[in-house]
Amino acid sequence: MMSVDRIAIRVRTSFESTNSSNSTYWACPPRLVDAIRLVVLCEARGHSSMKSRRQYNRRDRVRECSSSLFGSAEHSVPGHLFRIVERTGRLCGRGVLGRDVLFDALLAETTSEGRVWELSTLAVYLGGLLWIGLRSAREIHTVDDYTVAGRQMPWIVVLATTAATMVGGGASVGFVGKCYAIGIAAAVVTCAWHLQLIFTGLFLAPRLRGMGLVTVAQYIDRHYGELARRIAVVSGAVFLVGALVAQMAAMGKVTELILGFDSHWAVLLGGAVVVVYSTVGGIRAVVKTDVLQFVVLVAGIGGASAWLVWKNGGWTELAARSEVGLGSFDVADKWSWVRVTTLFGAFLLGETLVPPYAVRCFIARDEVDARRGVAGGGLFLLLFLPVATFTLGMAARVEPEVQAAVSNKYQAIRHDMEKGLQAEAGEGAAIEWTPGHEQSAREGAAEVAFPQLMRTTFPPWLAGVMIAAVIAAVMSSADSCLSCLATSVMEDIYRVHINPTAEDASLLRVAKWTTVLAGVLSAVCALVWSNIADILEFVYDFWAPSMVLPFLVGAFGYRPARSRPVVWSMIGGTGGTILWRFVLESPGDVSPALFGFGVAVAVYFLTCPLYRGASHGRWLRPAMLSDAAAVGKEEE
Repeated sequence: MMSVDRIAIRVRTSFESTNSSNSTYWACPPRLVDAIRLVVLCEARGHSSMKSRRQYNRRDRVRECSSSLFGSAEHSVPGHLFRIVERTGRLCGRGVLGRDVLFDALLAETTSEGRVWELSTLAVYLGGLLWIGLRSAREIHTVDDYTVAGRQMPWIVVLATTAATMVGGGASVGFVGKCYAIGIAAAVVTCAWHLQLIFTGLFLAPRLRGMGLVTVAQYIDRHYGELARRIAVVSGAVFLVGALVAQMAAMGKVTELILGFDSHWAVLLGGAVVVVYSTVGGIRAVVKTDVLQFVVLVAGIGGASAWLVWKNGGWTELAARSEVGLGSFDVADKWSWVRVTTLFGAFLLGETLVPPYAVRCFIARDEVDARRGVAGGGLFLLLFLPVATFTLGMAARVEPEVQAAVSNKYQAIRHDMEKGLQAEAGEGAAIEWTPGHEQSAREGAAEVAFPQLMRTTFPPWLAGVMIAAVIAAVMSSADSCLSCLATSVMEDIYRVHINPTAEDASLLRVAKWTTVLAGVLSAVCALVWSNIADILEFVYDFWAPSMVLPFLVGAFGYRPARSRPVVWSMIGGTGGTILWRFVLESPGDVSPALFGFGVAVAVYFLTCPLYRGASHGRWLRPAMLSDAAAVGKEEE
């Protein structure tokens, strides 16, 4: 008769001997140990001869042994666990009785079943994206087709592409882990993203659509002049490159966590797919793939949340079971109110009218469609995504397999951090494990919560859909950044400074080559800089202080005389961010983005009284005044 403890020790030793990023770690969940223990208990009690599949398939006998194993008569065997037990009986019925042989055969079958579903779903999804991109290339005839999709998109398409662009790797995988570790505060701060979309859609999108623009820098040039335009080009490039590198890194990290693939190969493969369809189809391909990604995202994340609520006996039961772990749903349970407030403000300002959202205003059919599409996307996400991510985080809290995986990851991270601290302090010196180190280790470990939830809790078919949904979340953000970066290089640099009379064929070549080069370089950078949160925080810090105030002034209180105060505010806000982030190192949990924005506002109001009229110099004269003067001369 096989020994329960010896088999369990062999299985757990196999777990611990492999790196957490290795595929074996994810392919062999803790419930496999429980399944083998159940098999041994059933055999030891004479419930089955280990050769009769029919007898072994009786749920009442398996549940009886489950009660002995788990210590609860009400603990029912999950469907996955029961199928593993059933499969073990079938293997034993075929004569696979040796302990080592049984484990290896069972591991191989368990791995292959889920992997076939996951890889098949992912292959079909990636193939669909490439097909859409190649078909979209047939519709590209002019620069407008490539950069703003001919300005023909109805509001429902604008809604779908806006929502898909918003939900990147951080908003999906990242914040499920945050909800697992922090609680409801993590879901609350994400509401800022969606509120800024609603504000943009209601008040700014119609104005932007009515101007016939292609890039954000053109809006800035129109209101504030050449110097402001150049600052906007640099700010936009920093944001787009940083966000693109972050999404490429997320692509590799998510694929590694979920499928166990090497992150480097995942970055290269996923990046290649995005670059191909973005290059051949431009924004038209991006929008069409976004619609598919939106459907997959809603079906995957929404379906998984609903299934987990049903699996745990309803929302009330799930909330009651997870409340112990999440701390009575107190927003300030793990984060201080200062941190929650400043993060909310940073998220609110950090993505306001960034190029991927601004171009959604430009592609709409008219002002009404721009308002409905952008605001509708924000409203849909506000009602859907925080609830879904919080539900997934709560469900992860009540799953023993997820808790075990997070605990193992925490121990590994803590060991690595302590090793690094010891190296800095010197051999034999005492090291201090601070609350900051503890929080960093726990938040880092929580990143595995969502992938582990998918691999050990969802049925294989749902896990496959969820993997496609997560990859869709990352790709929908990456392709938008890539398209906007190519458009900015073509319109704001090549057409303005290199070849003002360029024809469409030349401009399209520039845009396509920029897409290819930017995609390749961002993938290479993602292999070197892979800390997604740090990259995104960096780009948020530098976008809001320099760009948000110019948009607000241009929309609600613009006069030509205010162009110079706005330019000074852009410079002052950026300088304040650099001071707060790099010199003072963000004291008091206050975000550099908020501090920089506050400096920009202060500089603007302090300099407004100093300038009574519009500037006539080359660098500060608004383009709309130059255009009006040119029109006046023509009429004369």
